[in-house]
Amino acid sequence: MRIKHRTVGSVTLLDLHGRLTRNDGSGEIRAAVGPLLKQGHVRFLLNLADVPYMDSTGVGELVSVFITVRNHKGTLKLMRLTDRLQELFEVAQLGKVIELFDNEADALQTF
Repeated sequence: MRIKHRTVGSVTLLDLHGRLTRNDGSGEIRAAVGPLLKQGHVRFLLNLADVPYMDSTGVGELVSVFITVRNHKGTLKLMRLTDRLQELFEVAQLGKVIELFDNEADALQTF
């Protein structure tokens, strides 16, 4: 998994590229967000458009990062989920906990 981060206003966007599974990408989101939190970043938007597959380990990592950010009085939101990820989040009912958006502009307006 590759993660690129950029900042738009007060929001840190993380563009994720690759699979998020036990064998691919596990721990990488946490590793990217941790130092950013220490630098004072507290508003995160994760772009999942280029994440073709996620297993339960990936879901667990996203939930873990969400909780970590929230514990730092921050906000984490997700955007551009593929159809497969959208289904996964619906089944797990994670859309009730983590805000999901179709595009960057709409997500940024909610911070």
